Amino acid sequence: MKKPALKALALCSLSIACTSAMAQKNITTSYQGFSGLINTPTADIFETGIFHFQQSNQTEARGQYRDGNNLHFGLGLWEHVEVSGRLADYKDQNGKALITDLSANVKFTIPYIPKDWFTLAIGVQDAGGAANNFGAKYAVASKTLFEDIQVSLGASSSDSKVGRMDGFFGSVAWQATDWAKLSVEHDSSDTNVGLHLSSPKEWLNNQLQVKANLLAYSSNDQLSDNIYYGIEINVPMHTKTSFKQKTSKQAYRYIAQDVVDNTGTLEKVKNKLTEEGFESIRVGEINSSTAYIELENHIYNRNQIDGLGVALAIINTNLSKQYTQFKLVTKEQEVSLLAITGNTADYLAFLNEEKPLAVGITTDVYNTNETVTFVNKHNSNKTWFKPRLTLWPSIISTVGTEFGMFDASLGLASHLEVPLWSGAALTAQHITHISETEDFKDGRYFENSRHQTGMQGYSLNQTFTLPYNLKNMTTVGRDRYDHDFVSNEIRWQSSNGAHRANVITSKYENQVVPPREHYQGCNILFAACWKPAEDPNRTVIVGEYRYYASKLNTSFEVQAGQFWQQDKGYILSLKRMFGDVIINMSYRDTKKDDIERNQFVGIGFSIPFTPRKDFNSKYFQVRGLPNWNYGISTLVGKSHNRLTPGSGDTGARFYNLDNAYFNYDRLNAAYIKNNAYRLQEAAKFIK
Repeated sequence: MKKPALKALALCSLSIACTSAMAQKNITTSYQGFSGLINTPTADIFETGIFHFQQSNQTEARGQYRDGNNLHFGLGLWEHVEVSGRLADYKDQNGKALITDLSANVKFTIPYIPKDWFTLAIGVQDAGGAANNFGAKYAVASKTLFEDIQVSLGASSSDSKVGRMDGFFGSVAWQATDWAKLSVEHDSSDTNVGLHLSSPKEWLNNQLQVKANLLAYSSNDQLSDNIYYGIEINVPMHTKTSFKQKTSKQAYRYIAQDVVDNTGTLEKVKNKLTEEGFESIRVGEINSSTAYIELENHIYNRNQIDGLGVALAIINTNLSKQYTQFKLVTKEQEVSLLAITGNTADYLAFLNEEKPLAVGITTDVYNTNETVTFVNKHNSNKTWFKPRLTLWPSIISTVGTEFGMFDASLGLASHLEVPLWSGAALTAQHITHISETEDFKDGRYFENSRHQTGMQGYSLNQTFTLPYNLKNMTTVGRDRYDHDFVSNEIRWQSSNGAHRANVITSKYENQVVPPREHYQGCNILFAACWKPAEDPNRTVIVGEYRYYASKLNTSFEVQAGQFWQQDKGYILSLKRMFGDVIINMSYRDTKKDDIERNQFVGIGFSIPFTPRKDFNSKYFQVRGLPNWNYGISTLVGKSHNRLTPGSGDTGARFYNLDNAYFNYDRLNAAYIKNNAYRLQEAAKFIK
């Protein structure tokens, strides 16, 4: 780095020293993507639930550092686990693009070591990558001295052609203020001096934080001709706000009705629920002290737990003191899904944050209303034949391929659902092509993968409840533009929802005969030069098992069977939930009879593309997608990372049991009790 940069660093250091006080540790993203300084890790990991995104310009190619483009992303998955990724764009000396590379990193801190001793972490860079351009394995220990100086020492082995992280490394970092940190490191090959700046958290409402990481000096001559930097944004995945703090200014308490009204109280509850927008409402009593309410929620679609919170607050604040107990049953198209029972006084105390949640929750609701005396024999605010349109952006993309850093085809997906009778719905899905990048245009490599405007599929679905906590959905229709199909899905989950199992069987028949293809460079006059005709029939059989660990707010899932491409194998995945944002990671290992085995690791996220409360009129509804998914994956166990046909495709459609009936697999006792604060938050939505 040139002398002007050193002078600027000296002036900055002097100004920092003049304002120095005991500062809060600020964890930053290194140029390699993991938490650390410039090129080396420390034993710290990213904060749990904080998403770190950085754009930097230091890359390695052909044994040299170069000015390129890196996109880094990472977060603390749990208290002792960090995951991160890197999308690097290589350039030669003349700035011409070479290749792009997608890699993943993971770091673990070792628990049970007293904090006043030291912190120890182990990690892998470019974990399992196909083309290991950044591969490294390391262990590092860090200790804080004098409250604001951190010393780190480590050892590693590396695939780096410049010698980075291939041997012993170390660093010293001085957290001079909350917004500035100075660092000196030796990365096994070179000595680097860094300046790390952070915006004060209070500037952006304690939510976003912007950081800059500058390489001020390096002993490597290759790093002396350019300014190397990283610009970083930190975003919390979810913010939990105390319900009591929100309502204390209003000095509001939830109380029951202090009257006895044997004739009108249930009618009042029904009317309040109708005003709020709930549908298919019936009210009654199980006995003289227990009120019974059943309803459907189509307004709080981002997460059904919000609808539960609003309904429970309305019920318990409007029942007269005659009813000391309640039972709420939620439905979807008149199919009962979940029953919540409890004591009115206990639930009001929970709303006022005086007691923990104390309710019974079950999804075993076969014949749940057989002992109920109903006030209204027919549903209030019926839903039959009411069209519901769901809209979301659809992206087909490639990331870090030999053709570029990012290519995509953008479309608008629209899904129409019309309820017909109990458990039955007619659905249709349409795609409108909007735009694409250059490599998806006519005559380019991804031409056949881009969005096509048209009816993607339609189906008739029938769902019914079976004993022993079983649900079954049978579907007939058309999918993927031209495949007629019949499918059956059966789903079971345990009484508390921690365990779930699904079996999905589908048969497809292509109604359009695909043209036969020939081998490139082969004379098409010879029969052997033509590839075998594609079988128009496909069979998909997939078994699934999911375990939800409430303490980690994480689900672990395994899927195995025969997939859409007729490949056989398994998929391992986990989903870490941060409020309504979900981080998912997966490993796929499948093989088709005449094709080599393919293994992929992937990472992605799900975010809500709809407000917590959706628009809903009496005659129709338009809403966004509660769980919009985007993910990327890379080959492992290969010497390359070239484009590879998709594998492990379960053939899942948008309308299925988990999505349409079980709140995207979040409608169970374990999840609701683990996120009980959402019931309190949702009570604020009441008009």
